[in-house]
Amino acid sequence: MAHDLKDLTEVMEAESARGVPSPDLLDGVRRRVRRGNRLRVAAAALGMVLVAGTSFGIVQQKDGPEAQNREVLAPAMSGVTNAAFPKSRSMEGLKPVKEVRFAEFGRIGRVTLIPTGPFTMYTARCERDATWYDVTHGMASTGCGGSSYMLTTPGVPITIETAVLPVAVASKLPDGSLPGAFNRFLAARAPVPGAWSLRVYSGPCASETCKMMRDSSFGSRAPQPPLTGLKVLGRATGTADGRGRRVPLKERGKALRLRVTCVDGAAHAVVRIAGRAKVVECEAAESTGVVWDAEAGDGTDAIDIAVLPAEVARVPGTGDAALAKLMKGVKPAGTWKLEVYAR
Repeated sequence: MAHDLKDLTEVMEAESARGVPSPDLLDGVRRRVRRGNRLRVAAAALGMVLVAGTSFGIVQQKDGPEAQNREVLAPAMSGVTNAAFPKSRSMEGLKPVKEVRFAEFGRIGRVTLIPTGPFTMYTARCERDATWYDVTHGMASTGCGGSSYMLTTPGVPITIETAVLPVAVASKLPDGSLPGAFNRFLAARAPVPGAWSLRVYSGPCASETCKMMRDSSFGSRAPQPPLTGLKVLGRATGTADGRGRRVPLKERGKALRLRVTCVDGAAHAVVRIAGRAKVVECEAAESTGVVWDAEAGDGTDAIDIAVLPAEVARVPGTGDAALAKLMKGVKPAGTWKLEVYAR
C-alpha cells in the first residue's frame, strides 16, 4: 500500500518519540562507516579498486543488456521521482540527475537513469538511523549518507539497486553475506514503513575520489600468483579476535603459496611459518584475498595465524603478548580464511 506525506510524517514522529536505537546496535554501523573511510583513503593511496563488500563501493559500470537483465531475487518496490531534484546543488562537481523517494525499509529500490558524464555518484538519505546496502554490483554497505561511485558512459542507461534496513534488522544479517544471501534475507521478512531516498549525481568530477578513478592505474592491481592446479595442504577460518591458531597441514610442506581473505572488519593477519612472522594487510583486498609465496626451510607441518580487526590501527609487534595488548578493549570483528598450497 502506498504511503502519502501525512503517513510518512506520522511514522517519523512516532519513531522520534521512541528515541534512538540502542548504542550496541549502532556500534556495528558506525564501525562499518569508519572502516569505509579507511579503505577509501587506502585505495586512493595505492591506486586500487575497492572491491564489493566494502563499506564504500567504487565500481566500474558494465554497460549492455547483461547488466540490465541481471536476475534479482529480492522483492523490489517502486518509488516516486522528485522532479525538483535536478535543480538542486552539485556534489563534488557532479550535477544532480535523479532522486527517487521510497516509503519502506526492507525492499530493493531500483533506479534507472541516463548518466550525463563519465563519473556517477549515488547516496541514500534516510528518516532515521539505518544501514544502506548497495547491491548494484556485488555487495557493499554503510550507514545512510554514505556514497558509492562508478565509471559510466554518458547517454548509456544504468540501473542502480539498493536497499535500506533498520539498524535492529541489519544487526541480524550475518557478517560477510553475499548478494544471494542478502536477497533471501529480504524475501524472508516483511517490509517496515520508512522514508528514504536515493540521490544520483553525474558528470565531470574533480574530487580526490574521481581523480583516483581517472588515474590510468585505477583497477590495474598487479596480478597475484595463481592457485589453480596447486595441491591444498590446509584450510582454516575464524573470527578476527587476535587469538593465535595453529593450522595443521596434510603433509609437510617446504615451498608454499598462501592466501588469506579478510571480510567485514578483519584487517591484519599475522602469519607465522617455521618461526618467521609476516603481517598481511588483508582488509583492502577483501573478497579477492592476498596471495604470496613462502619458503619453510626444511619444511613445516603447521601454520600459525592470528587476525586482528580494523579497530587496531597497525601491528608493530607480532608476539602473542604484543597482540594481546593490541586487542585490549577492542571487540572482535569480521572473519578470515587461510588457504595453504604446495608449489
